[in-house]
Amino acid sequence: MSDNERWLVTGASGQLGGHLLRQLKRDTVNKTLLALAGRGPVDENVKTLRVDLADEQGLRRAVDDFRPTHVVHAGAITAVSDAYQRPQDAERVNTYATRVLADAAELCAARFVFISTDMVFDGTAAPYRESDPPRPLSHYGRTKAAAELLLVGRTHVLTIRLPLMYGLPCGGRETTFSRQLAAARRGEPLKLFVDEWRTPVWIQDAARAVIGLARTGLTGLIHVAGPERLSRFDLIERIVAAMGIADAKLQPVSRLSIAAPEPRPADLSLDCGLLRSSFPELAPRPVAACGPDF
Repeated sequence: MSDNERWLVTGASGQLGGHLLRQLKRDTVNKTLLALAGRGPVDENVKTLRVDLADEQGLRRAVDDFRPTHVVHAGAITAVSDAYQRPQDAERVNTYATRVLADAAELCAARFVFISTDMVFDGTAAPYRESDPPRPLSHYGRTKAAAELLLVGRTHVLTIRLPLMYGLPCGGRETTFSRQLAAARRGEPLKLFVDEWRTPVWIQDAARAVIGLARTGLTGLIHVAGPERLSRFDLIERIVAAMGIADAKLQPVSRLSIAAPEPRPADLSLDCGLLRSSFPELAPRPVAACGPDF
């Protein structure tokens, strides 16, 4: 671990990026932070560059000028519908920007951590281990799987696959989770899938694990996921119970009842055995252990 770390975090205005910055600011290691973000809000006390991830020259310049010791690439077009509707943008941002940043990080001998997703799988053979071959069903998943391939065999590089994340974002950014929680508090009917399975992770645990793993020498690929296989209905039901929301009106529905242009994988549960055996202190907790302050 460097005694004078320099962290560059992309996607700093996103839900994970915001928590990465918050936790990095709070830990005791001597460091300098640089946030790369698009248009969204970023902690005003962190130096921020507004760089489009499709701007290859801008990305290279940011890394070259800052000379980081650690690059965490959390930025992406993450909405499945957006990636489907804007396929070329998704390829530029999710795949090619990853190669540009990894190349730039390699030139300054920086540690490079890429945030990928459980959606590189097709949902037919869970729980998935790191050795299982990706078979994405969505364009979003394909762009992330392609980015993973570009990083295979590189030194100082780690790919971290994350599942569905829950927890409130930093600042006022609205997310699917924050909208669901607000609806539950208002007692509004909230439709949730009972037949789409994930191993969801509290966003604060995800950020803690990403930072901890970035400070190790691990390379290749690792899964960071919660210990419970839950449907979206199960997840929100446990969270409203932990928060004492008595008037929530949760309605169970099938994922097949809602039309979508791409198939929805049935079970994207991740096997987290490698993390739990090698870095047990970084293993995410079950939902009940994370609340009631989500």
